[in-house]
Amino acid sequence: MRCTFIATHYPPSTGFGGVCESSFGLSRALARAGIDVAVVTSDATKGSRLSPEAFAAVEEDSLRIHPFTHLFSERSCFSLTARRVIEDLMADSDIVHVNGIYTHPVTVAARAAKRAGKPHIVACRNGLDPWMMRIKRTKKLLGFKLYVKADLDGATCVHVTAQHEMDACLSMGIRGPFTIIPNGIHPPEFSSLPEADLAEQRWPVLKDRKVVLFLSRLSPQKGLDILIPAWQTIMRKHPDALLVVAGPDYLSYERFVRELAVASPYSGDILFTGNVVGEAKLALYRRADVFALPSYSENFGNVVAEALMCETPVVTTHATPWDELEKYSCGRYVPVDQEAIVDAIDSILRLPAEERARMGKRGRDFILTNYTWDAAARKMITVYKAILEGEPIPLRPEACAV
Repeated sequence: MRCTFIATHYPPSTGFGGVCESSFGLSRALARAGIDVAVVTSDATKGSRLSPEAFAAVEEDSLRIHPFTHLFSERSCFSLTARRVIEDLMADSDIVHVNGIYTHPVTVAARAAKRAGKPHIVACRNGLDPWMMRIKRTKKLLGFKLYVKADLDGATCVHVTAQHEMDACLSMGIRGPFTIIPNGIHPPEFSSLPEADLAEQRWPVLKDRKVVLFLSRLSPQKGLDILIPAWQTIMRKHPDALLVVAGPDYLSYERFVRELAVASPYSGDILFTGNVVGEAKLALYRRADVFALPSYSENFGNVVAEALMCETPVVTTHATPWDELEKYSCGRYVPVDQEAIVDAIDSILRLPAEERARMGKRGRDFILTNYTWDAAARKMITVYKAILEGEPIPLRPEACAV
């Protein structure tokens, strides 16, 4: 089976958050499962461009990357060449998988697939979440009416990662059919975890501190405007605590976050690391006593799965799909509320280190059992086969045998 897989940004591109990472994880897993995957993506990375050689370095068997040159806007990636690249590859494909909405290449791909009569899936990637729609609302509503709704309604299937993401689509009048397939992780990337003291070597201020880690894009949806003002309350309860804020800037929001930190009476107990990747990122997860993601909106939250794979307890909100944290006793799942978030972080920091370690191990087992990219790919192949064979598209597909 051949699949043309469109993603506006794709590693080694960095700085564009979960859609880039999810596209990478799913496409690689599809290739490992035997699908011939041709990835079409832009040459954009944060503040720069990538060479074709950079993409060649991340290609694998059955996974080939076809970058196009974007003209302007590293986020939406308007391009005069994207359509030609997409249509050339699409001609020999059995199915087309479009990742995301609103950006230029995904719109081009959705429309090209429809013109060519190719079955195609559009992954919404949380683009219609009510909270996210508040950001640049007028522009988004105009884009939704002009092209996004038609592209989603014209898709053979709409891929969402959680029930609440499907509900958001339905509230905007999207008809479906839908399939719900969560994101995942690639276990080999977490098979040999670094020692926690590696993070202390890079950031000595972490030594002998109770570390609360936030690691994600610095964007309005992530709840830093809750977490940083709440930090003074946590510091009064835990004077040896340190808040680590790690991740790339998004929409110039970092400046606002840093202003919040400077205004805090405990500004010296807040560390900004910038973007971290690779072993340094894993070491930060390992060193953290608790990982906090106080988001207003998440369709999945890849960083939650990463933290749990690194055996770190998690605190996150009801705006994410991680209600199972409580069931598996590996974290806290609370309302989007400052007091609730403070209480959850405080409750985990008060635990003996041994109990936090047990929570972390339960979290890793939970992810390995339920959320791997290979499992997600096998579920997606079940959907591909249903589409190609003219069968009903399963809402919650079972993983096919590979």
